Amino acid sequence: MESTIKVVGTGSIHVVPDVTRLDISINRVFKTYEDAYASAKENSTWMVKILEYNQQSGKLAKTIRMDISEHSENIYKNGSYVGSKKDGYDLEQRIKIDLGMDTVLVNNIIKGIGKFIPGAQISVGYTLKDPRPTQLKILERAVTDARDKASIMAKAVGRELGEVKEIEYGEMDVHIYSEARSIHSNEEASASTPYGLDITPDDLAVSDNVNVVWLLK
Repeated sequence: MESTIKVVGTGSIHVVPDVTRLDISINRVFKTYEDAYASAKENSTWMVKILEYNQQSGKLAKTIRMDISEHSENIYKNGSYVGSKKDGYDLEQRIKIDLGMDTVLVNNIIKGIGKFIPGAQISVGYTLKDPRPTQLKILERAVTDARDKASIMAKAVGRELGEVKEIEYGEMDVHIYSEARSIHSNEEASASTPYGLDITPDDLAVSDNVNVVWLLK
């Protein structure tokens, strides 16, 4: 019977972000479906105008969710819940914008959103334009880490590492993102000045795992 050893290797890395990501969420209630739809369309139009006013392509605004559903109000009688009734339509809209590391540009766009898009809440975060090289480097470090651990463990029991029998990797989608600030109201966004959001982002910490099985000899 062959002897084996299975080790979980972990790879981690710190990288400097090169993208500022704005995640804009709009959640509002309207009397009619038509009103909700018209508002969603107007929000998208304004987002393009804000970007173009700041010499950016309107195509940077990516709609990642747009949903209109019936809105219901709970009904209570003598303090007890007795049911609900339809009362308009909920609009849920999310728009993502990836920009460079430009404080003035980011603040100007936030100010425009606060001025022209009612009900907008903004999450400001940082990520990488191309995460692939980082993901591959992490994976390489994870395999090296597994080998180093296995070598120590094999030596401790008086054996040596043989050939690799199996490698298990789930091809995880490594999430390279860090949220820095949330802006909760139009008033807060409208108060933004060119250097109001002067954040120096920390390096992004990213890690991943791989399972490696060796034969022992």
